[in-house]
Amino acid sequence: MKKNVAKLSQTAVLKAVPVTLTFEQVLTDEYCIIDVRSPQEFLDGSLPEAINIPIFDNEERKLVGTVYKYGGPEKAVDTGFDLVESRMAKFLEGFEQYRGKNIAIFCARGGMRSRSVVNLLKHHGYTVWQIEGGYKKYRNLLLGVFENFSPKCIVLHGHTGTGKTRILQHLSNMIDLEGIAQHQSSLFGGLNRQPRTQKNFDSHFHQVICRLGAEPYFIEGESRKLGGIYLPPGLASAMKCGHLVLVTASIETRVSRIVEDYPIKDDETVQKVERILKSLRGKLGQAVTDKLCMLFKENKLHELVHILLVEYYDKRYANSMKNYTYHLEVSSEDIPKVAETLTEFRDALLP
Repeated sequence: MKKNVAKLSQTAVLKAVPVTLTFEQVLTDEYCIIDVRSPQEFLDGSLPEAINIPIFDNEERKLVGTVYKYGGPEKAVDTGFDLVESRMAKFLEGFEQYRGKNIAIFCARGGMRSRSVVNLLKHHGYTVWQIEGGYKKYRNLLLGVFENFSPKCIVLHGHTGTGKTRILQHLSNMIDLEGIAQHQSSLFGGLNRQPRTQKNFDSHFHQVICRLGAEPYFIEGESRKLGGIYLPPGLASAMKCGHLVLVTASIETRVSRIVEDYPIKDDETVQKVERILKSLRGKLGQAVTDKLCMLFKENKLHELVHILLVEYYDKRYANSMKNYTYHLEVSSEDIPKVAETLTEFRDALLP
């Protein structure tokens, strides 16, 4: 059996040229998209709905790359097939649940990995295509789209805790940047979340904008950098030129919302919060920082958040907002009501 699999791999599987699709075709139709790159490549960035069935694990990929660099492509191919041959049956099992679906396969550059998997699956009766150009071409597609993405925007500004994200969730034609980034754009923004890499943010952002309706779009005001990612420059510029809305709320409402939005779920979260609070010593001084840490240990979260807002967030935000001119000011004490007001505001801007 192993001999037959090896013969199949060397001839039909690698040398046959499969039918290809473009990413534009795949993204606008119903395909089961499978990324056959290594787990680490997949984690660094992939398509939002892609499934990872790696042909090589992380170490195997490094090994094949080293053999290719120093021994040439033929030795690299032989090494790759030797690695896969012993677990071919298990590898194929990973695809069984997708039998009967239209499968689109990609790797890094639309090369040997995706070609060999496509031809192997075709041999076993699957309906499958190779996506041309691989992930590199997909990245170039995204960057091209972002370069020209500078929409009309209605930009929500306001102090921390005024509920800007909550408002967005009540609106259509909106872009929730913090939701896409999985980061809430603050010192504590990554708590209870798994912040996305730049590449994964880009792919999810592209998915969102492809589904948007007519401009203008509602969006929360952010700096160019959100957590560990950067916004597309065209969007960042569009936000500065948009219709600016100031969202306000009482300090009591803001404190309550923040305590609700940042639950302390486990010991790991406790340790993260403690580290963040101690990191404020240089900005707030020893006495205030010690008080914050004490309040946290005593679980006096409302008092803790109140001090953070007054002594840290509000001062920073006031400085960044001082030169803004607002087209509208709304109170967010009643989220559904303010969403109605904003919808009416947007309707008045439509041609």
